[in-house]
Amino acid sequence: MKKAYRYFLIYVIPVLFLSSCDQYLDVAPKGKRLLETIQDYDSWLNSTDIEKSTPTYLNLLSDYVDNPTIPTVLSTINDMVYTWQPQFLETLPGEAVLWTNYYSSIYKFNAVISNVNNAKGTEQEKLSLRAEALLGRAYEYFGLVNLYGKQYNQETASTDLAVPFVFSVDVTDPVPGRSTVQEIYDHIISDLNEAIPNLPKDNFKNRFRGCLAAGYGVLARTYLYMGNYTKAAENARLALENGPKEMLNYTTMASPKDIITIMKRPDVIYARLGGSSYLGKNIPTIEFLKTFDKRDLRLKFFYQNVGDYSFTTRGKVAFVHSGVPSGSAYPNWGISVAELRLIIAEAEARANNLPEALNQLDIIRKCRFKAADYTKYVSANQEEVLEKVLAERRFELTFCGLRWFDMRRLNAEGRMQKVTRYDGVGNEVAILEPGSSKYTLKIPIQVLYYNPDWPQNQD
Repeated sequence: MKKAYRYFLIYVIPVLFLSSCDQYLDVAPKGKRLLETIQDYDSWLNSTDIEKSTPTYLNLLSDYVDNPTIPTVLSTINDMVYTWQPQFLETLPGEAVLWTNYYSSIYKFNAVISNVNNAKGTEQEKLSLRAEALLGRAYEYFGLVNLYGKQYNQETASTDLAVPFVFSVDVTDPVPGRSTVQEIYDHIISDLNEAIPNLPKDNFKNRFRGCLAAGYGVLARTYLYMGNYTKAAENARLALENGPKEMLNYTTMASPKDIITIMKRPDVIYARLGGSSYLGKNIPTIEFLKTFDKRDLRLKFFYQNVGDYSFTTRGKVAFVHSGVPSGSAYPNWGISVAELRLIIAEAEARANNLPEALNQLDIIRKCRFKAADYTKYVSANQEEVLEKVLAERRFELTFCGLRWFDMRRLNAEGRMQKVTRYDGVGNEVAILEPGSSKYTLKIPIQVLYYNPDWPQNQD
């Protein structure tokens, strides 16, 4: 078991400290502490790998991404992810794609949670840093449970298997087995509830760091995906009460270059970037593009080569993460004001409190259309309002890693249609059927190689 845990760490954290702050490389010999002071731990939490922890591959799983140049023979990890293959990399030992990203960050947070109480500093400083690490660990486990466990179902969550809950940084400890979906969600909620009383009140100096509003915001997202809409809305409101409240208003800007860096952005509550996504682009499907209102400023700010908005040629239009023209307008993969308002809107729509759902939609949408182009959405039909909220999630949270998670929960409700991937000449290369087992990813074979007693997710 000790050997298995050692390999578990090696293959989910390829080079344990290489991706952390350089000042912690080759500092302490074996048997001595690497992190000693509050300042050490504070710098540890400023790791750029934590800031970019969410894997960009998540966007390739979504239904509104296109790849018209995909080859007949799948040859890259991107090709494998895009077509929902059972394994994204079959080389052993190889890299455990997606899995590695999350557990690497969890290791860093566990190092703080386990050891910061021994650091040189005040009790309040220790409590605050530990709270930030608990928040960070909860955030990462939310991603893992929504990839490798089935969509949360109160009736089956206590038996549906998810991922190991790793809390140790000691390679001599036994490797944990796969926890259930319920156990992982219980850990997430427990970590957040423990963190909230000690989180900093504000993170305006660095939005990548934790704060009180971020704790409530991650709780709101967690409860949304559990289907507990009352608690989701309650925590979203607490996040807004204890942090930024205002929307980023595109109508006051000439271009996305007016959007300031995510580290200081006023509508960002808990900042994250998706791996290297800030360097690149994504190709949206024509079907998705045609669902936009042509006057929507999000098309102008983030979509390149829109032309006359007829959207007739696959691969022509690109979503540019840094904005068009290039700037620092990167979408936040973490928690922002808009997402919280959408959570409240969805919860109220599902509760048939349509005036409040429409009010939250209005707050968002009027910041995305020039005043002369804006018409408030109005409806007295519950299903229509809910569909409008879900559509707004697609427009507002585009290419920031959440769509695949939304697809999973909507699939469980019977709201997902068949998703088909086509090559450049229109041949089908992959299909994701409603209810498909592909909505739960397989455990990477690189991980099972060293943990052969773990059950694999079924077809």
